[in-house]
Parts: sequence; C-alpha cells; structure tokens
Amino acid sequence: MNNRHRRRRWATESKKSPSNTSITVAIISGVAIIYLIVCIVLAINTGGDVPNFVGALGMVFFLATIPCFVIGRRRFKMNNYNLVSRIVGLVIPIIALGLLYLFGLIFA
Repeated sequence: MNNRHRRRRWATESKKSPSNTSITVAIISGVAIIYLIVCIVLAINTGGDVPNFVGALGMVFFLATIPCFVIGRRRFKMNNYNLVSRIVGLVIPIIALGLLYLFGLIFA
C-alpha cells in the first residue's frame, strides 16, 4: 500500500549528440554568406568592375546552398539529435539561400 503513494524519481535522459551533418551544412552556408559580403565590398571598391570568375564562384555557392537547405530540413525533422544543432542547420541555409537569391536578382 505504501508503494502506491511513493514519488517516482524520473531518470534524466542522456544528452543528445549534435548533428554533425547540420553543423557542416551551417558552415558551408556561412561561408557562402561571408563570400557574398566579400563580393559586395569588392564590387563597391572596384565600381562594379568585378572579374567574371567572382560571379561564377558566387553561382557555385548559390547552387551549393540549395542541397544544404534540403539536408538541413531533413535533419530538422529527426528528433534523435540536439535541437540547437538542428535549428542552426536549418536557419543558416535559409538565410544564405535568401540572401544569395535576393542579391542575385538585384545585381544580375
């Protein structure tokens, strides 16, 4: 009878490991954002006379952020990884994709 009124002690769950894939996707997208900022500064300093390979490399970064977004979205749905790493792996590619798309439309 005494067992019925006993308090249960909840076992704490072990910490979830961060998603290495989400972190990698966030790093790639972060490099794309940094490259975009460098390109904008370079275009301002040269008066818009930027070499063609700079634009081509920007296009490569834009195309690289599309699969980064897809991978980040898929990892975000997996609950067996740390929430912070999953959020970072989703938000940074969205920002990078949006910025690259926006500046590509404006300055192309």
